[in-house]
Order: sequence, then C-alpha cells, then structure tokens
Amino acid sequence: MTFTDHDRSPVERPSRRTDRRRRVVDAFVDLVLEGDGHPPTPEDVAKRAGVSRATFFRYFATLHELRSEAAGRTIERYSELLIIPETAAGSLPERVAAFVDARVRFHETVSPLALLLRASAALDSESGELLDANRRVLSDQVKQHFHIELAALTPARRDDLVVSIAVMTSVESWHQFRQASDRSPAQTRRAWRAAVAAMLAAASVSDEVGLPR
Repeated sequence: MTFTDHDRSPVERPSRRTDRRRRVVDAFVDLVLEGDGHPPTPEDVAKRAGVSRATFFRYFATLHELRSEAAGRTIERYSELLIIPETAAGSLPERVAAFVDARVRFHETVSPLALLLRASAALDSESGELLDANRRVLSDQVKQHFHIELAALTPARRDDLVVSIAVMTSVESWHQFRQASDRSPAQTRRAWRAAVAAMLAAASVSDEVGLPR
C-alpha cells in the first residue's frame, strides 16, 4: 500500500522530513570528507542525498546553516575516533603514543570538514562557536590523559602545557604538517609523539629548577 503526503498521518510526515534532512546533512558530510577541499554546491548535495534542489533549500536556507549542523553530525558519526584507549593508563611513553595515535585517526577522517568550518568561522559566528566547543573538548582530553604529570605543575604552567599540547595536535597543525610541509601521517605521528613527550618533560624540569613563570 502506498500513501500520498495528504494521506500520511501527522506523525509520519515529520518523520519523513527528519529523514530527508538527515540525508542532506549526511550527503554534505560525505562529499566534504571525500572531496578536494572545495565545499560542495547545493546541487551536489541535493544529488547525493537524492532530493531536489528545492527540497534542499526547504531544509537549509544557506550553506552556513548546513555547515553548522554538519559539524555536529560529524562528531555524532565519528565520536568513537575521539576516544583514547586506556585513558590515563600505562607508562608516559605509552600514554603519549595512545594520545597522538587517537588524534591522528581523528584528523585523518574529519579534518576536511573541520578546516571548512574554520574557513567559514570568520563569516559565521555559529561556526566559530562550534570550533571553540570542539577545542575545549580536545583540551579537556589533554587534562584527563596527562593528569598525573599536570598535577605536579603550578596552575599557570599547567594551563600553558595543556594549550601547547592541544595546539600541537590540532587540525591546524595537522594541515600544516600534511599540506604545507608535505609530511605523511606516519611522519606527523612521529613528530607529534616526540613534541608532546618533550613538552611534558620540559614542563616538569622547568618547575623543578624554578624557571620564570
């Protein structure tokens, strides 16, 4: 049995709209992650989602609106990539390796969308807010994963170290290593492991010898 929109119950119609909207968002995410760095057009997204261009604009008045929703959907789809196995467990070299490996997996998968969101942040306050929220999540992971080392530092040096590690392993750093410097994922992983380990060691020594704060 088939139904026209007129025949559908009020419960079914919103469900269908939700499904179509989700398809549009997923299509945008897939195209960005598979693409060449250029944002897909509304026509590209509509074709991938299997909807008309008119339907696309029925759900999203602008691409900025779509980008914002796509950012949240990306985190939802790939949330497992943010998980660091055995958080805060093992020796320091093991924890550094686990932390960096998780960051590399995350950036390898979602960096195209993160970079697109960053590019639109100057024109779209909501995109900027999403970027800031994501950065806070990643900074909180640094605090949790290295809490043993951080606990031994002064508050000021602890904050400096958290920010330094977060920046070193950020999507901006990933782009710098991979694109601007033409480093492979393995080379980037190796450099990040060395840098994070060195920062942790240097912060501890700085506090012990009483360097300026």
